[in-house]
Amino acid sequence: MKVSELAQLTSVSAHRLRRYEEQGLLRAERGPSGYREFGEHTVREVIFISMSRDLGFSLKQIADTLPRYRSGSLTFDEMVHHMRTRIAEVDAAIAAQRELRKKLVSHIAWLQKRKNKRKRSLAQRPPAKSAWPSTRKERP
Repeated sequence: MKVSELAQLTSVSAHRLRRYEEQGLLRAERGPSGYREFGEHTVREVIFISMSRDLGFSLKQIADTLPRYRSGSLTFDEMVHHMRTRIAEVDAAIAAQRELRKKLVSHIAWLQKRKNKRKRSLAQRPPAKSAWPSTRKERP
């Protein structure tokens, strides 16, 4: 099947499918016309890749797992283990973002406090005399 047919069957763009092929994730033969020709088994592989990407796995992680998926030797327990590892990564990223958020909120509070302190300080000062000589002439 051609890349456009594969894209339609899998809801993955033809551009992305070409990219996956360039990166070695998919295999295509070239027909007599030079067009890419994908086998029927590729539909299943594209769905695996697409679902893995949706779960946040990197292309490198997918490339490492794909040969075992293709051969049928990737077990459900191994897939669950990979997903649990991914959950731990997501939890760590969430914790890091929460910590960053705390720092940002704290910094805003610090800046607001400094701003208010400066306002009070300026309000308590007597009006400053200008350092520039007056251009108005004194009236007698």
